Amino acid sequence: MADTLPAEGDADAKRADPWLQRHMPVAITLFYLALGVAWVLFSDLAVERFVTSPTEAARFQTCKGVLYVLLSAAVIYLLLRVYHSRNQRSLTIVSRMAEALIESEGALRNANLDLERRIEERTQQLEAANRELEAFVHAVSHDLRAPLRSMTGFSKALQDMAPATLDDKAQHYLKRIQEASQRMVELIDDLLDLSRIGQSQMLHQQVDLSRLVADCGARIGERFPGRQVRLTIEPEMTVHGDLRLLRIAIENLLDNAWKYTAHAPVAAVEVGSEQVAGERCFFVRDNGVGFDMAYSGRLFGAFQRMHTESQFPGTGIGLVTVHRILSRHGGRIWADAAINRGATFTFTLPHAKGYLQNAPPPA
Repeated sequence: MADTLPAEGDADAKRADPWLQRHMPVAITLFYLALGVAWVLFSDLAVERFVTSPTEAARFQTCKGVLYVLLSAAVIYLLLRVYHSRNQRSLTIVSRMAEALIESEGALRNANLDLERRIEERTQQLEAANRELEAFVHAVSHDLRAPLRSMTGFSKALQDMAPATLDDKAQHYLKRIQEASQRMVELIDDLLDLSRIGQSQMLHQQVDLSRLVADCGARIGERFPGRQVRLTIEPEMTVHGDLRLLRIAIENLLDNAWKYTAHAPVAAVEVGSEQVAGERCFFVRDNGVGFDMAYSGRLFGAFQRMHTESQFPGTGIGLVTVHRILSRHGGRIWADAAINRGATFTFTLPHAKGYLQNAPPPA
């Protein structure tokens, strides 16, 4: 691009006489008029002072006319030559700029073609990875379930067929086998659900979040018939997203709240919203056991648990599922908790009613 810029001399010349460059025809006319007036005045004065005879005056007038014509022609030639030279330099500069523009367009076209090629390669790689993932899901759903069903079935058959010959320790071992098999089945189901969340097609629509929370709360309450949980829901909460995926996310959050409030004297779960830095944020708050915020960094990792299996059963996939669903919606989720003082999970959905602008989660 450097060769397309005008030389320093050209730039100085343009700065020195911009008016002459822009008004060359007017300059020629004015100079020619001034030269003619000056020539007539000075030549007439010279005739009056130095020429005495009519014959010499006639010759002088003839010479004066010839000299005037020659001098005018020379001046006009020089002015036109300068004008033409400047036009040529301007045309050269424009030509160089046009060449540089053509080269830039060519480079941009090549860059676009290279980008399209890379995108196509990455698309093919992603498609291949998705096919491999589908094959893995198929293997998990069929090949791993069969031996688990066999373990569960044979251990149960052994327990039913020989109850008298098995002592308490053997009965305990058989029960442990059945429980481990069932837990493995649940873990496989959760992993399959997690993989399908990333592959499923999203159908965006207006979702009544308050009603969705009430429906999910009722279903979870049926799974814990002996529990009394006070569920408080803010009315008229509306969001935009995939109803099926949002239902899975809300069920996981409420299931966590139900589970970790099992030891509370009066279990309470609250679902509502608040404005944080101009953004509408939703929260699920409980008065359960909470957790140590020092370990919050692993909260949304797969198989990461804040409590032991004996305290609160689970697979450690629920919050990972919630995080992935909200990420697919362009939202975020974070937690705030304290030991024995409950936990609050706050999340955002960019198209929620009342959303103003993006804001980072609070520190």
